[in-house]
Amino acid sequence: MTQNLSAVSAPLVSVSITAYNSAAWLSRALDSVLSQRTTFPMEVIIGDDCSQDETVRIAHSYREKHPGLIQVFERSVNVGIQRNYYETLSRCQGKFIAWLDADDYWTDPEKLTVQVQLLESDPSISVCAHRVRWITVGGEVTRVYPTIPAGRYGLERIVRHDFIPTASAVFRNGLQGDIPPWYFDIAPTTDWPVWVLSALRGDILLLDRVMADYWLTPNSACWSRGDLFWYQMDARFYEHIESIIPAKWHRLARAEKGKRYEAMAYALRKQGDFAASREAAWKAFRSPQLMDNVGSKMKALIAAVVRETEWRLKGAKPAVGASR
Repeated sequence: MTQNLSAVSAPLVSVSITAYNSAAWLSRALDSVLSQRTTFPMEVIIGDDCSQDETVRIAHSYREKHPGLIQVFERSVNVGIQRNYYETLSRCQGKFIAWLDADDYWTDPEKLTVQVQLLESDPSISVCAHRVRWITVGGEVTRVYPTIPAGRYGLERIVRHDFIPTASAVFRNGLQGDIPPWYFDIAPTTDWPVWVLSALRGDILLLDRVMADYWLTPNSACWSRGDLFWYQMDARFYEHIESIIPAKWHRLARAEKGKRYEAMAYALRKQGDFAASREAAWKAFRSPQLMDNVGSKMKALIAAVVRETEWRLKGAKPAVGASR
């Protein structure tokens, strides 16, 4: 922790940390913030969602050691991940917000300095992100993400895919009022709408530098639920996204939604849920314009109908584990 890592009345950076039953990891996250070498004023906002373990006690112990830097907002009832994110972000007073979940942590003490300098030097950058390592609870590095080339990206790229790790992002404050009501209905898709809204205001800069670890904890993430789960989450996001992007991008969003439904149809067929596969394939066919993804969506629909017909002719006995 540097001597200047302290809060004043007008912090330049707000670190938003959301927590729920995060006692096992919160100290590590906070220590990674305190290890940042900075020369600008900061604040750390911890939003706890009615944890039932020692999370709040740990948060207050850090606040007592750093009373001018750390603030703790605890709830008497659980409000859910989306509301906790939103309300914690809304309490941030800094020009920039650095987003960090309690079970993740930063690994480079120069992270904030590097990103803030870039944002300050170029007002056309709305979000500055970097690569992160995915780490298992056993300490194994499973991948470095994202894999796309470093550089500047606009709205088109973030509409196609959420490539920004939350723990990597520093972004300009002031988006909270633009967050749509449906944001609170699409958990656990927490950050993607924020990046889309940010991209409406400026570019996304991805740095070719690893400066954080994303911790793959069984209780705090959905990473282990399989591809089908994420296809479903993406499709649900695309069902809403058109309300926050200009009309000229609606066709792109629908095409991407169609691709997710195609992938869902295939995954459901593999599970033996042929009726659901056909329903997803039909949504894939209807989502884009007629000639968008025409070959793949026709293939998905025909395959789904054929397999469902075969299934029904055999007596309509769903496969073990199929969702009905």
